[in-house]
This record gives sequence, structure tokens and C-alpha cells, in this order.
Amino acid sequence: MYLEQELLRSITNTLAYFDLSDYPLTKEELFSFLWLPPVVSYNDFLVALDNLQINFKFGYYFLPGREKIVEERRRKLLISEQKLKIARWGIRLIKAVPFLRAVFVCNTTGSGQAGEDSDIDFFIITEKNRIWITRFFVTLVLELLRLRRVGKRVKNKICLSFYVTTENLDLAKWRVADDDIHFAYWLNQMIPLFDPDNYYFKFLQANSWTKNYLPNLDLNQVSSYLLKIPESRLGKIWKNAWEKMWQGGYGDMINNQAKQMQLSKMKLSGKPIDRGEDKGVVISDGVLKFHEKDTRAAYRNEWLQKIYVLEKSV
Repeated sequence: MYLEQELLRSITNTLAYFDLSDYPLTKEELFSFLWLPPVVSYNDFLVALDNLQINFKFGYYFLPGREKIVEERRRKLLISEQKLKIARWGIRLIKAVPFLRAVFVCNTTGSGQAGEDSDIDFFIITEKNRIWITRFFVTLVLELLRLRRVGKRVKNKICLSFYVTTENLDLAKWRVADDDIHFAYWLNQMIPLFDPDNYYFKFLQANSWTKNYLPNLDLNQVSSYLLKIPESRLGKIWKNAWEKMWQGGYGDMINNQAKQMQLSKMKLSGKPIDRGEDKGVVISDGVLKFHEKDTRAAYRNEWLQKIYVLEKSV
């Protein structure tokens, strides 16, 4: 009985989080994404799921009275797939940029929750000490082809708001709370579309702190997304040539010049460069994060409020 009560609490808390984005879960997803669950096998979970009589329709589980989000999820999945096609096109255009190591699709498109007007968020990994060179050329290419999100140009545009180097894959430092639920799920719902050196697995390992809250996630089951984009032979030759030219001290100088150029442009926008303890906007040589409207704290508060209301109604 105690186990079922703990499992019910975990299921409710998990469904409450995904309900914030109108996203019901399959039984496989529900088990994998259980938030702070008791130790339970998948088979025992299935038995308990039947006994607990969780709301279910067309293969999806959801909170009471929320049947309509099943169709909403189906619609969002179709939209997200269309946006992934644009993401693939964008990655093909930038994959030969020097020092670019991996590109993951994240946020709503990565998790299959995109709406019609959503943009397409990229999480980009660069070589150490070369983040500014990489950002300069990635931005240049996508801006010239009008694929980059700028101002009110949002729908189906690529948002370049998060870069990290190969030495800064652990993002625990940027949590807004120890149990930053939105961040924990966000980290584990990316699609590694360009990843020739398997940085996705290294990224999940570096962020294994999320296992404290999501212990059923299997880090060994790294996504083998069927449409990963390979490096082309010609693109690799081009990339290696520039990387060899820009190695050592000369490369450090080029990276610093790219940094000063981009920082000057940021200052012209009127936004401060030194953001102090701001975890939404991070400007450093290892992490570049440009989330001016960081919603994680609000998401967490809304989730806690939803849980409180659900518990009161029981």
C-alpha cells in the first residue's frame, strides 16, 4: 500500500509537470520520466498503473479532466516533425563551421511540443577556447540565409541561444533550484541531429545529477536518432584545414578578436554584458546562454501550485 501511495504521488507529480505544456505521456514515457519515484520495476509499475486507475486514452496518460490534450499532443508531434526538417537543413549548412562539435535540437521542437509559431532551438557544443569563433560563423551563415531568429522573425527560425564548450558540458551550476524540474527534463529531451563524436552520451553523463530526480532514465540508451546528419568528406577537409590554421596561439588571437567583435555588438544593443548571478543569460568563454526570459523558476512555481491543488482535491 505504501509503495502504491508513493508511486501515485510520483505519477501525479510527473503528469502535473507535463500537463503544463498539454503533453500526455505513454506508459513507457511515464515510467522513464517519473519524478522522484520509489524503487519499482517496470513490470510492477504496469501492474500498479492498472490498479491506480490513472486517466488513459488512445495510449496516453493524463490528469483528470484533461482528455483534450491527447489530440493536442498528436498535433504538436506533426508540427515538431516539420520543424525538424528545417533544423536538418540548417545543420547541413553549418556543420563544416570550424570547431563545431555537435548540434542538438532542444526546447519545444526537441521534446515534440512545438506549436505553429514556435522557433527551433539549437544547443551547440564547440571545441574548448573556440566558442567565439564558432558562434561568429554559425550566426553569419544562418543570418545570411535568413534562417536565424531575429526580433519578431520567430516562426520556423533557428534560435542560437545556447553554446557550451567540450569542457563545460555539466550544466548543474546553472540550475535555478536544486530540483530545477524544467531544466532536468529539458536536458534529457534533446535530439542529437549532428554528433559525429558522440558528445550526446558525454553530455548526459556530465549531467547525471538529473538521475537524482529521474532515476528511471537510462543513460546507456543514447538516442540513435535515425536521421542524424553525417559529416561530408569535403566538409571535413575544409573544417580540418581551418582548425589546423587556427590552432595554438594564433587561434587564441582569432577567438579573442571574434569575442571582442561580438561583445561590442551586444553592447550596442543596450543590454548589459556583466549579468552577475543571472542564470538566464550567461556570457563566458565556456558557456554562452541567451535566455532573456528564463521561465524555469515560473515553471517550477506553477508546477508546485498545480500539485498543491491536486492534493487538496483528493
